[in-house]
Amino acid sequence: MIADWTLAENTEQDMSIATNQRSGLTLAACGDVAGGHNPAESAFTYVKDALRSADIRFAQVEKLYSERGSYQGISGAANLEVRQPLHTATAFQSVPFNMLSLASNHTGDWGPEAIADTVDTFRKLAIPTIGAGHNIAEARQPAIFESNGLRVAFLGYCSVLLPQFWATAERAGCAPMRASTYYEPYEYQPGAPPHIVTIPHRGDLDALVQDVRAARQVADLVVVSLHWGLHFTHTPQEYQPIVAHAAIDAGACAILGHHAHQQQGVEWYQGAPIFYSLGNLACHRRGGGYALCMPSGDYHHKEVFSAEMDPGHYYDYRRHWNEGGIAYLDLDRSGVRRATYLPTFMNDLGQPEIVQPGDPQFETSRHYLEWLGGRVHGGITSISASDGRYVLHA
Repeated sequence: MIADWTLAENTEQDMSIATNQRSGLTLAACGDVAGGHNPAESAFTYVKDALRSADIRFAQVEKLYSERGSYQGISGAANLEVRQPLHTATAFQSVPFNMLSLASNHTGDWGPEAIADTVDTFRKLAIPTIGAGHNIAEARQPAIFESNGLRVAFLGYCSVLLPQFWATAERAGCAPMRASTYYEPYEYQPGAPPHIVTIPHRGDLDALVQDVRAARQVADLVVVSLHWGLHFTHTPQEYQPIVAHAAIDAGACAILGHHAHQQQGVEWYQGAPIFYSLGNLACHRRGGGYALCMPSGDYHHKEVFSAEMDPGHYYDYRRHWNEGGIAYLDLDRSGVRRATYLPTFMNDLGQPEIVQPGDPQFETSRHYLEWLGGRVHGGITSISASDGRYVLHA
């Protein structure tokens, strides 16, 4: 079964144009939304109009909306706020978003009951979701939109999850795109850090490719959302381009990545953009210490390293926490016709505000995205600006 949604924004004039064979729409894609704002809808106060300019508005949901379940995560009390009251999910309706991914490393934090409640909550709000469901078939099910004569299918997966988080035939969960980790020594000195190798799970990758091909049979375009990578770092892991390229080779026109809680580079592959991480859109700045993602370094070292830091050190994950953006993809039957990026910066309340060209942050963010592109094989390392947005040239 495929969830088929017709966008409410279609006016009679739109449908008339579609009848005359004009096809095309704009997708506005955002990264992580962790909510927790009061009131809930205030999370999007400053970007609402910018999002509404697009036909389809996508975001990654980092919370669960339920009053049931028992905590099963690994982060202790620090992540108890992952479960939010049901009524706060209406924040997404206030924009409104019309496509959400529920596949994340927090999907199973409160057990299958909370997953089912979250899926049902958004169904009641008439907001389609991908990547999670009452069972694995539902989690792998695409949501298809039709607007301006174009049918676009969305699929969602997660690579960062505990075994009890992925869906089965009998258990609610998310659609997995797992990867294995291996440690390869490459230095003769005992104690030297190894090269970390990550390889995609063959069964999951085959299933993803199968899903993309099947969706491509019933839609003009397929967009794949992936919650993946290593959070608080600026470089994708080895398995990520393998998965992204396989999805595009199977028929996907764009990859929307998230989870790192900071932006990562953008790659064009076979005419399709790969956003390895869109960064945060609306998240409160978390307290706490320093990220433990790196394999070596002094945990007690308090220096906040620059973007060119030694990757073997721990660093303050909050350095790029506030930086994010909205990717605008102009779509037609051939795929992505044009890609632009509207930079945002979260204020002290965790609300994204649009970064204007006159703000020094505009150039700071642009240069950083160029630098990030150099961390990706084939990534974009030259980004121009036009009309307040970055232009991502293929």
